[in-house]
Amino acid sequence: MIRRLLLLTTLLALFTSCDKCGEEEREEAPLLTQQVNKYMLELMEEVYLWEKHIPDTLDIRYEFDEFAFFEKLCYRAEDRWSFITDDVQTLLEGGEGVETTFGYSLAFGTFSNTGNYFAIVQYVYPQTPAAEAGVQRGTIFIEAGGKPITKDNYTTLFYAPALELTLGELRNGTIYKSGAVSLTARKQNLNPVIAHKILSDQTRKVGYICYTDFFGGSQELFFPVFQDFKNQGVTDVVLDLRYNLGGYLSVASALAGVLCPARCLNGNTILITKSWNDLYQKYWKDNNRSDMLYEYFPKLSDTPLNLNLSRLFILTGHNTASASELTICGLDPYMDVIMVGDVTRGKYTAAMVFHPEEDTQIKNWGTQPIVYKYANSLGITDFKDGFTPDYREEDVLLGDVYPLGDPREALLARALSLAGMSPAASPDVHTRIQLPEVLYETDFLCRPAGLSHHLIDK
Repeated sequence: MIRRLLLLTTLLALFTSCDKCGEEEREEAPLLTQQVNKYMLELMEEVYLWEKHIPDTLDIRYEFDEFAFFEKLCYRAEDRWSFITDDVQTLLEGGEGVETTFGYSLAFGTFSNTGNYFAIVQYVYPQTPAAEAGVQRGTIFIEAGGKPITKDNYTTLFYAPALELTLGELRNGTIYKSGAVSLTARKQNLNPVIAHKILSDQTRKVGYICYTDFFGGSQELFFPVFQDFKNQGVTDVVLDLRYNLGGYLSVASALAGVLCPARCLNGNTILITKSWNDLYQKYWKDNNRSDMLYEYFPKLSDTPLNLNLSRLFILTGHNTASASELTICGLDPYMDVIMVGDVTRGKYTAAMVFHPEEDTQIKNWGTQPIVYKYANSLGITDFKDGFTPDYREEDVLLGDVYPLGDPREALLARALSLAGMSPAASPDVHTRIQLPEVLYETDFLCRPAGLSHHLIDK
């Protein structure tokens, strides 16, 4: 027995020694990579909404890919949105509407009988390379750099420094080549108010505005439009958010302050409530930080103008997300919000942007983690499947395509009819272009990824 025990002790010592040798010989990630991983791990363990789901078995020493390591921190069963970047400056600039861009937003589709992809322009930002080249809503691209558009290369249409795009023309249910356009990307400020006008008949005046991004500071671009609506005696407003993926909470609050009934501007009317992780929820409560637990409508004294509307028409689609959905559900308890279009995306969370101090060696890195989920004053939250519109209407991009703001455009025409305006002249149903079935790829990007695709608490 003693001999067996001695033998067992010797073997255990040998195995333990070998394990230590293996540990010592195991290759570790570069120190800068470890530094990035350490920053991300400590930050996520503190602020992440789903921090309880972060594995406790991670070892930053042996994680060689910062992006892959960050994925291990994210609770993807709920979180579709948190990410990191190694170019935080570009990310921050994008949140303010500064992008290197061609200036268009695209939808990608295929005819069910061919499988070939084509891109259709949803809208063009004013004074951008695309606008200057004559690209407009409904323009079709069928090749990029002489190559067919595929799932593997479609992002070239957003990120290439320059492109030659083959144009397409729809004839008899088929898209044919019809020329080309050359574009060079340019870094510039984008104006998210891409269309606005006042439409009237004998009895009503309706103000229409298409707003594509809650860029930081962009309230200064929509305030004058709404002031003109007020000066002209507009009785109804159609807010087009069908392509608006989100942006800054502060801008959404400012927009809500313009549109809501005046009684909401007393300084203590709740726009949304915020639910953080356990650590921060308790901290804000213990320190009486109601400003971090609620977002209120602005005070009347802090709002340049208010239209005091009792109802609002909002045009929606798959790209209506984040701050746009907050605008919809935040206003809904206080006024009649009438949605026209398609189901929204379903994003009920907010993020913040974090990056290391400027004097570190990893200052180029940053992250946008989800830090809370929001609800409106009635408790509506977790709308993972989006909001279903009151009136379904297809966004027509092929065939009878009209500019945004044209009263014949399908979504706007439906909203105007609901507002009581006389219908605009439109093509007779028998002369409309007959199209084969189009399948749109809703998982494709429509624009370069950025802060404006999320709700940012700022």
